[in-house]
Amino acid sequence: MYKIIITLSWLLLTVGLLQAQVTPANFNVTPVGQLSYTQNLNDIWGYVDGQGNEYALVGTSTGTSIVSLMDPANPSEVLFIPGGNSTWRDLKTWGNHAYVTTEADDGLLVIDLSPLPSGTPTFYFWEPILTVNNDTGQLQTIHNLYIDESGYCYLAGSNLNVGETIILDVHTTPGTPTYVGATLPFYAHDAYARGDTLWTSDINDGNFSVYDVSNHASPQRLAFQATPRNFAHNAWISDDGNSLFTTDEKSNAWIGSYDVSDLGDIKEIDRYRTPTPNTIPHNTHTHKDYQV
Repeated sequence: MYKIIITLSWLLLTVGLLQAQVTPANFNVTPVGQLSYTQNLNDIWGYVDGQGNEYALVGTSTGTSIVSLMDPANPSEVLFIPGGNSTWRDLKTWGNHAYVTTEADDGLLVIDLSPLPSGTPTFYFWEPILTVNNDTGQLQTIHNLYIDESGYCYLAGSNLNVGETIILDVHTTPGTPTYVGATLPFYAHDAYARGDTLWTSDINDGNFSVYDVSNHASPQRLAFQATPRNFAHNAWISDDGNSLFTTDEKSNAWIGSYDVSDLGDIKEIDRYRTPTPNTIPHNTHTHKDYQV
């Protein structure tokens, strides 16, 4: 899976770099192909069909692009799903379905990818009436999402209540999300889960929070911690689960790192800021000994 994501990330990165006429640094990665767009792109994810063919799922400012990588040197769009105009789209997959969020009034886009490669994916926009922490409304906008290894989907920054993280079951009935529960009513800009632990980036409150989600219907907040610039945009855990890395979405902000091995005593252990002026750290991720 990491190979796929790295390949797709470089596909997207190469497009932007070529448009800007900048030569990317060589990290033992060779660009293979590119697909040009006439609109801004905002996120990318990968999917592999039942025959082993790889696809890029690309978020654009006006919809979702499904790109075949069967010929990596010549990627081709197999379907474009129009949506509301938005700077933000986030995409994740579970099984043969993709789930796409946006801050346009689309709700949650659900795509059935199982017809690939010979057939055309089908899709619909999931816009249910939900009651979240005693507040009832129709799901319309969602900043982003994360799906864990057990098939629970975490929606962050929706229009419901104050935008706390909403938990959906997307594994029991594939393609038909089911509302399960929600975190405390703090706006979450991002969410990341592993096992029974959920990490939310509560950007407006200036901290990240840690929840026990062993009972997804009733998450329990275990701890929270302020970040260096009090504007937590995202958080990601190390492979061993002992360190957490965060970004603050502000100019000249740091990437922070924390010892979270004892949630009763979280400690900041380091911070890094690029020497490039006015850089805004957006997302950080880790894989083995690498952080990006």
